[in-house]
Amino acid sequence: MAGLGFPTLLNPLSCCSVRCGRPEWGASSKDDEWDGLEPAGSALKRHCRKPTPAAGLAPALLQDPGHVETLRLAEQLLPNGLLTRWQRSWCTPENINRYYSGRGGNPADAAGILAKALQWREEYREVLSGEREPRWQTDLRVLARGDDGCPIIYGCFRFNVPATAATTTHIVEHMAAVMEAASRARRPGATGADNIMDCHGYCVADNLNPAPMLALMKMAAQPYRDGLRTAMIVDAPRSFSLLWRVAAPLLSEKTRNKIRFVSKAEAVELVASQSGEKTAAIVDRVMSLNREVAGCRGSSFPSELRDDDEDAEEEEGRVILRSLSRKLTRDLSGVQSVVRESSLKSRLGCCRRRRIVPPSSTSSHGSGKEHAN
Repeated sequence: MAGLGFPTLLNPLSCCSVRCGRPEWGASSKDDEWDGLEPAGSALKRHCRKPTPAAGLAPALLQDPGHVETLRLAEQLLPNGLLTRWQRSWCTPENINRYYSGRGGNPADAAGILAKALQWREEYREVLSGEREPRWQTDLRVLARGDDGCPIIYGCFRFNVPATAATTTHIVEHMAAVMEAASRARRPGATGADNIMDCHGYCVADNLNPAPMLALMKMAAQPYRDGLRTAMIVDAPRSFSLLWRVAAPLLSEKTRNKIRFVSKAEAVELVASQSGEKTAAIVDRVMSLNREVAGCRGSSFPSELRDDDEDAEEEEGRVILRSLSRKLTRDLSGVQSVVRESSLKSRLGCCRRRRIVPPSSTSSHGSGKEHAN
């Protein structure tokens, strides 16, 4: 808000009383200065927040000694033995604990997997941070979020793109962006994301290159470890077994136990039991459309979610700021008029009054004599 220059324009009126300036963040003694702009003052304080470091610059605040040691050891395993700012910004207690707890509280074991995850995130930093948009290949996307806060990732083989030398990199970047979007869409307390792999339209000839599947398995094992709650493979044909034989050995027993081969109806029923009827209806509608001529490829990548609560809060903020802008414009117009009217008086000095000199007795008597004559 400093850029609006409100205190600067009000300075001529605050001389010798309170020096008006931008308040120091967290200094309560300064907050009262903004109350002079009431009712704008309190609203400004509510909507102005202490500036936070740019994304990717904030250091992780780790307090658990095991987490600290895990991160220290992982950093030593990285190229040059140093974390980049982007990598460090991801090292939150929650993320570190996934590796630390997954290795039974052994920092050395946890550090090995964490280091691989951090290297992967650095490799795909541009895509994960949104700095560069991938070339979207398939229909894979975050389709919905359940009542329990768990996002649902959906993709249909009907829109599968064969992995070739020209497309494999783009396919992997597409998947990485979707996985990142799902991890960010997870509500506090949610245990992970549900992944629906709809095999309608599956063709063996289009899936002979295992590179995309191997890349997905790597993401699940390292950077998004323990991020999967349930994986549903819907209406898988017998020919799908070839792909499954390649992927299954790469999965841990824990992950394999999360995978279910189900029919379309069973998938909808499972989603309803875990995420609610509304979410199940969304999944059912999209899968049904994909079994029709037109299909439903989706148009919003990597996620179709809209955070209504956040949008409403942002809109409320915009309305308040527009109201404040109009009021302050009127107030400042009045201030400028006062300043112009007082410009001549200001030559006499700040907060000084012109001293009126009473007529001396001599001049008074002299005037009387002259009048008498």
